[in-house]
Amino acid sequence: MSKRKNVSSMTSRKRLVVFFSLVLAMFILIVIRIGWIQIVKADEYSNMALEQQTKDVPITAKRGNIYDTNMKALAINQSMYTIWIRPSEVSGVEKEHKGFTEQMAAFLTTVFPDKTQEEIYETITKKTSLVKLEKYATEEQTNMIRQELSNKNSKLAGVQIAEAVKRYYPMGAFAAHVIGSTNDDNNGLSGIELYYDQYLNGTEGRWIRSTDASNRNLSNGIEKYYPAEDGMGIVLTIDEVIQHYTEKAVEQVYADTASDRVMAITMDPKTGYILSMAVYPDFDLNDPRTPLFEAEQEKVAGMSDSEKVEYWNDMWRNPLVNDVYEPGSPFKLLTTAMALEEGVTSVDDTFVCRGVLNVAGQPLKCWRYYNPHGTETLAKGVANSCNPVFVTLSQRLGINKFYEYLDSYGFMGTSEIDYPGEAKSILQPKNSAGPVGLATMSYGQGIACTPIQMITALSTAGSGGKLMQPKLVKAFVDSNGNTVEEFEPTVKRQVVSEQTAKEICQMMEGVVTDGSGSAAYLPGYRVGGKTGTADKVENGKYAGFTYSSFFAMAPMDDPQIAVIVIADSPKGVHFGSQTAGPGVRSILYDTLRYMKVEPVYTDKEQIQVKKDMATVPDLVGKTFAQAQAQLSEAGLLAIACPAGETEFEVIDQYPKSGEKISKGNAVCLYKE
Repeated sequence: MSKRKNVSSMTSRKRLVVFFSLVLAMFILIVIRIGWIQIVKADEYSNMALEQQTKDVPITAKRGNIYDTNMKALAINQSMYTIWIRPSEVSGVEKEHKGFTEQMAAFLTTVFPDKTQEEIYETITKKTSLVKLEKYATEEQTNMIRQELSNKNSKLAGVQIAEAVKRYYPMGAFAAHVIGSTNDDNNGLSGIELYYDQYLNGTEGRWIRSTDASNRNLSNGIEKYYPAEDGMGIVLTIDEVIQHYTEKAVEQVYADTASDRVMAITMDPKTGYILSMAVYPDFDLNDPRTPLFEAEQEKVAGMSDSEKVEYWNDMWRNPLVNDVYEPGSPFKLLTTAMALEEGVTSVDDTFVCRGVLNVAGQPLKCWRYYNPHGTETLAKGVANSCNPVFVTLSQRLGINKFYEYLDSYGFMGTSEIDYPGEAKSILQPKNSAGPVGLATMSYGQGIACTPIQMITALSTAGSGGKLMQPKLVKAFVDSNGNTVEEFEPTVKRQVVSEQTAKEICQMMEGVVTDGSGSAAYLPGYRVGGKTGTADKVENGKYAGFTYSSFFAMAPMDDPQIAVIVIADSPKGVHFGSQTAGPGVRSILYDTLRYMKVEPVYTDKEQIQVKKDMATVPDLVGKTFAQAQAQLSEAGLLAIACPAGETEFEVIDQYPKSGEKISKGNAVCLYKE
């Protein structure tokens, strides 16, 4: 009996030893585990807890507006909503309710039908703390999400809604190549939007707070709000009204000449401020990847991704700043100014045109070589656009002096306009140009420059011989429209004397009254100009097409506006006087009246003008259709401002009622 008790006692003790050993082992393991968590993995788990508790929501800064010179908004911000997801919260619910993630993805597909369920599932399961589901959700989509979040058994988790802004262009394609556009993140993509991106963009803010699993603020948590700093607004030198007139003109030239494209710049010659800059075909800034014409849209649809990018970049490219061309005859004005300034010629100097002039064994023809101009003065040579006259002037100047003036006029570098990607002019090296190179450059061939360089150089005639720096922006403003910084006109250098500039103006006026520039003649206004028809270079050789251009200024006794219109590869007639000339005349007529430059008519002009004039009726309060009908009866045209929509009530008009304008011209009708 005693032996059995001893055996039983021994067994119990063994069991107790085993039990306590197991307990001790478990205790040691727990201690090790706690040590592993508290010491080895302390930072990792601390960060995980902080990440789960901390909500960091970006606060989008408002991009600065872009205005015309009169503070008309051209680029603004549209309130939208950004939908953010915290994948860690989604996975937390998934652990408790299998299949929740699929249900959430399915629901969000109904909210955002342009996304597939697979795309949404991949987004909300990413291994990141915060992911953007939708950059620009509409108010309707946002309300659907809010309503679902309020349900007891919501199919959503980890969803946060933040107010966002989207770039919006109230006038669509208006000044598209100047303003440029932004990408999906509201960063500048092209044009002014790109060049001044750092000023327009502002600084993003953040809202940081500590919450529990139910998104309630923790009593001992942190909450910090860093407000966003809005970007600065930009005031352009562009005048919305003059821009409308310019765009109307280039579109008409495009239709009349079947050119590949038509472009134009107007400038205040005394300040260098760009008043308008237009290229046609253009594109809608609110949909910058869709071409203007349906045929082009179909063409793009069949392209590869890389081909589309190349096409878009070409469509957004501003040829007035980013591309070069051979200017042709307008360059003759600069050669004339050089020669007058150096005293190697005078206005009454005489020349003899025999139709062709041999230079170093190379025959260089006058455009009228079959019927030479014969004896002519310098002024008449400019009016006749006679090539031998300018070849002679360049020979008198010599190549060294000629290149010095090329530098002074800004052709050795760029115009330094505030716009991205400005191209540099292409000049023949001075040491290899030779007599023939010098001769051809004298009349604008064998030299390539940007249109902005050309109008800037030619405008020296209207600024008393000063080369002004061209500008597209005249001020920065804050969100309340208060001026932060203003950019005054900049004189780069005095290229020629006031006397020389005055003589060039007189000769330019002769081109319009007695020469090839009669297409720009305006009764009551002193207009000066120069036509140009230059062969177009493609892939290093002349391609059989032309750049047909017309440069003009007015009024010549006190120039207020300089304008250049360029038709790229017009079909049929290709002379600048007949292709670009009507566009220049249209721009000058509308703009001079808008600037309130009063016409002074001769007796003969006054009789003719009375026959061609119409009185602008009062159109405010009428529908566009009613206004259009009334203008048609008066022999006038109607333009919707902004272009596009025509079902609206007119709230303003230009010209105002009671003013007299020539029949066939347009009245701008404004909507709210």
